[in-house]
Amino acid sequence: MRNRWSSMIVTGLAGICLMATTLQGAEARRTKKMVQPRYPELALKMRVEGTVKLEAVVDSDGSVKNVIVVSGPPLLKAAAADSVKEWQYEPAKDSSLMPIEVNFRLPQ
Repeated sequence: MRNRWSSMIVTGLAGICLMATTLQGAEARRTKKMVQPRYPELALKMRVEGTVKLEAVVDSDGSVKNVIVVSGPPLLKAAAADSVKEWQYEPAKDSSLMPIEVNFRLPQ
């Protein structure tokens, strides 16, 4: 129980910054719901931080159908991809491919 609480506190203090670049041609799709990733415990212990670049396939209803990891620290990739799968965008006429960057920063 103590480990769970400390993990939650560290996650809250980790200063995870999210930035979604949501331009697809001339049409911008706004993010309606963004879920912050959980900082992996091993990455915290090893003091790994960095940016994970992803591409999300967003369906016309705004749900994320697939996430492709483009680059980033290996210990952070899964956490970033898992969180982006829960994001929700505004609906649009067609599906789109959205470039996303998830930044992980250690607490100071």
